[in-house]
Amino acid sequence: MQTTKRVIRPDDFEIMAQIPGIAAVARDESLRLFWCTPSFYRVSGKVEFANDMMGTMLADVLPEAAAKERTEIHQRVMETGETLSHYQFSVDSRVMCTIFPLDEEAFGHRGIFAIVKDAPVYARLGEDREIPVLSTPNLFELNSLSFRELEVLHYVAIGMTTHAIAEKVCRADKTIEHHVNSIHGKLGTHSRAQLVRWASERGIQSFTDAEWDSIVRGAREVRKEFV
Repeated sequence: MQTTKRVIRPDDFEIMAQIPGIAAVARDESLRLFWCTPSFYRVSGKVEFANDMMGTMLADVLPEAAAKERTEIHQRVMETGETLSHYQFSVDSRVMCTIFPLDEEAFGHRGIFAIVKDAPVYARLGEDREIPVLSTPNLFELNSLSFRELEVLHYVAIGMTTHAIAEKVCRADKTIEHHVNSIHGKLGTHSRAQLVRWASERGIQSFTDAEWDSIVRGAREVRKEFV
């Protein structure tokens, strides 16, 4: 996990709010939200306006497993003063999240400041591979897909043929075609090209097989909470 040292002061809030393409949130020592950019609601997919998030905890907007994984990172940042970065799959899109510690003296308490920005870029640089990926996703439209369909979607996104996918998962070609047709029906796509574009716009192809497998297993754990 990449680490650096950099604390956030109150005057950083206005600067961060003016940077296009990012969402940012500040949480106090109990990890209760006390400030966020208007765009941050998109990350949770739960509320319509930023003001609705004031005072919320991670468990208020995320499944228990997802909230626990993120809480552990936030607590580490507060305890060590390190800045940590990771990728996550949030509201069906690949994003990068960087967590900074708050300046305790300036705020009068510890806390964290998180910046989230879209990261659907296909290319992976050498240092990019050192940034971990959270296993618990926050799914939206993809919640309707079965775990096998989520798996197939990733293989389609990286350009594998139906036959290659069938060999990869030890299933018949017709079974994979059935999965792809089911995905089309659930996502509203009508061709493989449309499906690849849908996935590419959300950065699904940028995850490695192992990372996506971890995300699918994480989705399984999240869904168990609602069974």
